[in-house]
Amino acid sequence: MGDDQRGHRGGNDQHGHQRGHDQRQRGNDQQQRGPRPGGGDTEFLDLEISELLLGQAHRMAREVALELMRESMRERLRERLGARLAEVGRLAADELADDVEANLAIEAQIASRRARRGDLKQRLERAFSHQPAPARAGAAKKRR
Repeated sequence: MGDDQRGHRGGNDQHGHQRGHDQRQRGNDQQQRGPRPGGGDTEFLDLEISELLLGQAHRMAREVALELMRESMRERLRERLGARLAEVGRLAADELADDVEANLAIEAQIASRRARRGDLKQRLERAFSHQPAPARAGAAKKRR
């Protein structure tokens, strides 16, 4: 078990893992990211809290700027086209309401038909069970 190029001891630990690999990998990761502020005890941190907060503040500032632009556009469109756009909105809402009401009426017809079909099913069951069906008013007069 000799030293590798970086002076780390080679060989395997009790679990069969190569010794020195984890330290070499951490060293490579640290070299790629560059030096960290805050000293050597902050290796586990990717960013200092101040940097994290500043990054969030930048993201939030962009979101707020977009919101302000939307508000400004909304105000301007309302000034110039408000009444006409409101009328278009009312027309679209009325069309949707008409469609919903038509669909509800169709659903009610289907439900009514299903209920009548259930009654038909009971009458068919009686017909095939050889039970006498209740006499209908018109049928009694024809037999005389």
